[in-house]
Amino acid sequence: MVEVTLDKEVSFQLPEGDYAAQLTGIKSFTKQSGRGKQDWLRLLFEVNVPSMQDLDCRAGRNFLLSFKAGTDLRNFLTPILGADFFKKNSAKSIDLEKLLVGQNGVVTLSHFTGQDYDKPLVVVDAFEPVEEEGKD
Repeated sequence: MVEVTLDKEVSFQLPEGDYAAQLTGIKSFTKQSGRGKQDWLRLLFEVNVPSMQDLDCRAGRNFLLSFKAGTDLRNFLTPILGADFFKKNSAKSIDLEKLLVGQNGVVTLSHFTGQDYDKPLVVVDAFEPVEEEGKD
């Protein structure tokens, strides 16, 4: 008998709810719009879904790359980076990967079901960081 352990299969099909998660990656990409090319960011999360321990559970959310007040990206990042982050770092260059990748917290997932879709789209509604013990 030859016994092997298979790698966990990746799944983005996750149930709705709040789950422990880690922000594991940021990818930039360009999309074409009616106004020309736009820069976008995709935040990627590893999600701990207790009922799916045999799968590599992941979630992602795309944002137009804009930090202007009221934008989705800025509103999403404010709980992670702090209320004063954008004011303190106004006009400065920042390394988003260094700031965000590795952050642990709780991700809130919901479903959007479109017409003629077999599976719901999993939406990352929020990510609330968790204070790690021993860090100030």
